[in-house]
Amino acid sequence: MEPLQVWSLNGERFIGNTPEEIPSTVTWLKGLSDPGAVVPDVLCLQDFRASMIAHLSPLPYFSFVPMTIQSFWGKRESLGICIASRWPIDEIEIHHTWGDGVVRHLEGVGEDNERTQPLDVSDSLILKTQNRLAIACSVHRPGDEKPLRVATHHGFWVRDGIPTANQMDSTISVCGFLAEQAHRYGGLLYAADYNPDKEGNVLRTYQQFGGVDCLPLEIQTTLATHHPAYRFGIRSDCMMVWPDSEGQYHYAVEDVHVDPTPGSDHDMVCGRVSFLDTPLENTFGHLTAICR
Repeated sequence: MEPLQVWSLNGERFIGNTPEEIPSTVTWLKGLSDPGAVVPDVLCLQDFRASMIAHLSPLPYFSFVPMTIQSFWGKRESLGICIASRWPIDEIEIHHTWGDGVVRHLEGVGEDNERTQPLDVSDSLILKTQNRLAIACSVHRPGDEKPLRVATHHGFWVRDGIPTANQMDSTISVCGFLAEQAHRYGGLLYAADYNPDKEGNVLRTYQQFGGVDCLPLEIQTTLATHHPAYRFGIRSDCMMVWPDSEGQYHYAVEDVHVDPTPGSDHDMVCGRVSFLDTPLENTFGHLTAICR
């Protein structure tokens, strides 16, 4: 079987700079329905508006989970994360890493999706009214001997990349969930905006739990050139593999690259995922076999 095409995109909340503007992200999403368009097997979406689900017709199997409710130019709607697939999905599991799971109206952010002033007050209000969560599901492509277990997440954001106790608590929570999913389902692919801190604490925590990021080192940032933090070289997005309960990796990821086409403030991370005939342990010599 051909590798599965998996893409991951933080969609800048699919909102324009004015009420009349149609964001390029929305135009791109609608374009997936055009004749001859290249459509992935799995599309992981963060900061995804509920109204955009209507444009997922080429990916008819999906799970959308709201993090909050927000007003966009006078219209209130749910904002969350989503896994969409060309193929049937099941065994959907949701894990909250921050918040109590109650979907509330987001405070501290204006109708234009910009944080209100002063920023410390805005940050505090967002912490009180926003959830962070992860989704995992099994993708059943016809002809595959077993399903692909895939997860996505929108990591805990911190200002200026300075790590906080809240961020690390959320990180440990999501890593525990991902490790448990990988152990139970015989491996896991994780494609997400995981919001690492600039000191590397978040990434080290993922690695301690078994996550191996297949994003090539030559990709210095996954942020678009117009993102305010582009110049800092932040690799905010990832495509990771996680081992089973015996420490063996069942997926190989190849041709991982970023694609600016959607026009979001993050470039889309794309990769091809295949099942290994023989599972591998994460030793130095096997890294190139897992992340090709």
